[in-house]
Amino acid sequence: MSEYFVETYVGVHTADAEKVEVSYSNDTLVLRYVDWHEEPKFVEFKETLAFRWQELDDVTTPRDDMTYQVKNSQWLASQVSGIPARDGFAHYKLCFNACGVLDILCKAVS
Repeated sequence: MSEYFVETYVGVHTADAEKVEVSYSNDTLVLRYVDWHEEPKFVEFKETLAFRWQELDDVTTPRDDMTYQVKNSQWLASQVSGIPARDGFAHYKLCFNACGVLDILCKAVS
């Protein structure tokens, strides 16, 4: 089955975000940014398996200020293949239209 995107809220409003920073330590990815109200924000993604930042993403990714869960993610499947107890992980795509795209493979956000 092909990958597809489902709009999802993971604690981040990417609209007009600036000064995006990413740090990683002890399996936790921390995202910091300044929101459209010029307020500093941060969110933590626990049990992060992998992440990537791209200024330009592929043509299939919507170029808007939204957050998506990538269903049937090939990248997630390749990262958890053969690893026991890897249920409950998700692939999120955070689209910062003015800055770039952050992909995260982490424990699913509830």
